[in-house]
Amino acid sequence: MSEIPIIYLKAEQSTYLSHPDVHIKDICSVYCREKEVEEKINQIEIYRFEKNEVGRAFLSILVLVREISRIIPEGEIKNVGEKDLILYYKNPNKKENKWIQRAKILGVCVTCFLGTGISIMGYNNDVDMSKIFAQLYEIFTGTQANGPTFIELFYSIGLIVGIFVFFNHVPGKKVTNELTPIQVQMRLYEQDVNQSFLIGASRKGEELDVDSK
Repeated sequence: MSEIPIIYLKAEQSTYLSHPDVHIKDICSVYCREKEVEEKINQIEIYRFEKNEVGRAFLSILVLVREISRIIPEGEIKNVGEKDLILYYKNPNKKENKWIQRAKILGVCVTCFLGTGISIMGYNNDVDMSKIFAQLYEIFTGTQANGPTFIELFYSIGLIVGIFVFFNHVPGKKVTNELTPIQVQMRLYEQDVNQSFLIGASRKGEELDVDSK
């Protein structure tokens, strides 16, 4: 009696694709002791986008289980990854205008710069930093300040250094190999967006499942 092949699947919640034909190997890691079985599974086609389409598709892991069961009916399938998947597809031949891309980047940079500056100025105004600087100057020098002093200069330098250290970035490279706060927040944002897409697709019946017609 031959041994029943055990098939392990591990899929990520979202996958970005640049080709319209989607096979299991494109969206899922597969492991099986029988390498011939593993290769057959990897070549199974699951979905196909229109070539000129730019969009996304929603799949249940049960679709993969169903297709694998058709090819390897005697196999035992174990899922160790996500249960619901999002496929993002963009035609690589469709190039976005470089000037539009640069304008978007410039817009984001200007927005972040102005927003950060207004936030810092608002905070300084709320806590009356000018008064604090004047008091510090008088404590250190014994005289009253008449206008800006070296205290403001040191504060400005320390603020810039603190921003670089906190965000783990200096112009051109990272300070350490740790993830930056922005990277962490972007990952959390990506998870929230994917989860919202999946919930919406499930409610609207847009998710491809084993009971889909």
